[in-house]
Amino acid sequence: MGDFKFRRYWSLFTVVLVVLAVGSIYNFLTISPSTSSAHLSSKGTTESPHPNADPAAADGSPYTTTSYFDEAFNFKKIEYEVKKKSPSSSSHEKPTILILSTIGKSEPYGPDRSVDDFFKTIFTLLDGNLSKFDFSIGILSNFRNEHDKVQKYLNKNNAKLSKYFSKMTLAHAPPLEEIAGVSREMRHEDAFQRVRRRLIAQCRNFLVSQALQNQQYILFLDTDIVSFDQAPQLLDIFYNSKKDIIVPRVVIRGHDPNPDYDLNSWRGQRTKPTPEQLSLLDSDQWDKFDYVPMDVPDQMFHFKSLSGNEDPEKLKLNHLEPLDSVGGAVLFMKSIIFRQGAIFPTSYIIGTTWDRSEGYDGIETEGICYLAKPLGYSCWGMPNIVAEHVGQRPPPAGAEAGPV
Repeated sequence: MGDFKFRRYWSLFTVVLVVLAVGSIYNFLTISPSTSSAHLSSKGTTESPHPNADPAAADGSPYTTTSYFDEAFNFKKIEYEVKKKSPSSSSHEKPTILILSTIGKSEPYGPDRSVDDFFKTIFTLLDGNLSKFDFSIGILSNFRNEHDKVQKYLNKNNAKLSKYFSKMTLAHAPPLEEIAGVSREMRHEDAFQRVRRRLIAQCRNFLVSQALQNQQYILFLDTDIVSFDQAPQLLDIFYNSKKDIIVPRVVIRGHDPNPDYDLNSWRGQRTKPTPEQLSLLDSDQWDKFDYVPMDVPDQMFHFKSLSGNEDPEKLKLNHLEPLDSVGGAVLFMKSIIFRQGAIFPTSYIIGTTWDRSEGYDGIETEGICYLAKPLGYSCWGMPNIVAEHVGQRPPPAGAEAGPV
C-alpha cells in the first residue's frame, strides 16, 4: 500500500515538473527583447536606450537609440531609428538611400569647417527630395574626439535630423586608426598611397557592414566636399540614370578654371611595372618598389578631357561617360553590388599572383569597378554634375598650390 502511494505521488510530482519546465521554455522563447535593458552574446553587448544619450532628450527624442559594444574587437556603434507611428512595411514606398561618410582626425571637414558645416552640405542634397526618397546616414569616426563631437551634434539636433533621416548609425572602431605621421598635407604623396588607401578601403568596407540594412542605394560622401553645383537635382539624376555605379566631376574650390580633384575617375590605359620592378613584388621588397601607375599618353580619359567640348549631347546635365575606375569623394551605387560580394579592395588587386602579397594597381575605389564587372555591373561618370572639394592650401615657396 505504501509503495502504491509513493508511486502515485511520484507520478504527480513528475507531471508538475514537466508543466513547470514547459512553461519556463515558453516564456524564454516568447519574451520580448524590449523587456531587457541589455543582453550579452558572443559578439558583444547591446543596450537600449543608449546610456550616454542626451538626458534632456531621453523622453522627447524622435529616435529610439540603441548602442552596441564589441569588447573582443574594440568597436561600437550607436543606432538612432525614428519612432514609427504605424507598423512598418517590408516594401518600400520610396527608394531608400544610405549616405556614408568616414571622418578622420586632422581637419576632416577642411580648414575652418566643422561637423555642422558638413551636415549643411548634406542638407542641400536632401532639401526638395524628402518626398521622393527615404534617407539614412552612417558615419564612422575612429578618433574619440571627433566621434564625441559627432555624437553631441546628433543628440543636440535630433529633432531636425529626424525630418531628414529615418535612421542614423554612428560607428567607432579605434583599431582602424589613421597612419601615424601622415598629415593632411602629406596624404597625397606617392610614398604613403598604398598604406593610406588600404586604410580608407578598410574604413569604407567596415562602415558598409555596420550601417547597411535594407537600403537600396548608397551615396559615399567625403566630409570635405563643400558644395554641389546642382545639389537639388543630383540624387534625382543619379537615380533616374539607372546606372550601377556613378560619380560626378569633383573640382577644387578656389581655382578658376577649377581643376579636377578626384583623378581616380578614368577610362583607358595605365602603365605597367618593368620586369625588374615586378621581381621586387615577388620578393616583397616594398621598401624598394617605387612604381606609381601613370596614364598612358593619348590612351586615357579624365573628365578634363571634355574641356572645350561643344557637342550639344555631351553638354547635357545627364550626359554619361563609361569609366574603368571611379573616385570616392562622391560615389553613388546600388547596394546590391555589395550584397553580392564586391567591396573596396584593401590591396592592389591588379597584378596579383600567388607569389605576391599584392599587385601594383587597383586599390580602394579604383578596384571596385574591377570587382563589380564580372558580376554584370558597370561604372559611369557624369562630367556635367559638379561637386566642389575644399579649397587649396598655401603652397610652399616655389611650389604650386595643391588640394587640401
